[in-house]
Amino acid sequence: MTSTRSRLSLLLAIATLVVAGFLGSQGVSAGSPGTPLDGSEPGSGGGFDDMAGICVAPDAASGAAPDTDCADMIDDPVVVDPGECGEKVIGTGPDAAVSYAPCPSDEPPGVTDPDQDAKLVEPTPGMADVRPHIFDHVVVNDDGSSVTVYFWSGVEPCYVLDHMDVDEGPGAVTITLFEGHDTSAGDVACIDIALLKKVVVPLDAPVGDRRIVDGAA
Repeated sequence: MTSTRSRLSLLLAIATLVVAGFLGSQGVSAGSPGTPLDGSEPGSGGGFDDMAGICVAPDAASGAAPDTDCADMIDDPVVVDPGECGEKVIGTGPDAAVSYAPCPSDEPPGVTDPDQDAKLVEPTPGMADVRPHIFDHVVVNDDGSSVTVYFWSGVEPCYVLDHMDVDEGPGAVTITLFEGHDTSAGDVACIDIALLKKVVVPLDAPVGDRRIVDGAA
């Protein structure tokens, strides 16, 4: 048979469970959306379930309305690494390579002519230590009766085009450039850099289907 003390302990335990359940339901109800704990109106930033935050502001051109749940807004940043866009030159001289990566604010880049900075030269006979010099490439001019020969060279007076030999055959046109140095400039030192030069070579007949051959190669 249960004693009076045991019945009293059981009743106290049941009462404790009822009170705890009641308080828990009140906490859940108070924390539900739209019912802040401090009694403030929904959306005012009160309570623990409707906390305001920082949002990215919508693009004005899109016409989107801002998020009313945000207490503050920031612009959406556009991050551009300056080292990843624009023109890059890798290497020097004949082995140099040029690459271009457009930047977000750039207009579409135009086509760059790699030969536009070539220096136009004319043969100057009478140079010393004349020797054959290979060329880089040849472009047939619009008239068809002349070609422009592009070649890599050095700084004058250490590197000067002396003359050209042209041998025209039925199937090929052989062009040989000869380069030397100008002794009339005296004992001078030239910086060691590569320059792209070009020379116009007239022909006796249009190139047509004939191959162009480098006589110094």
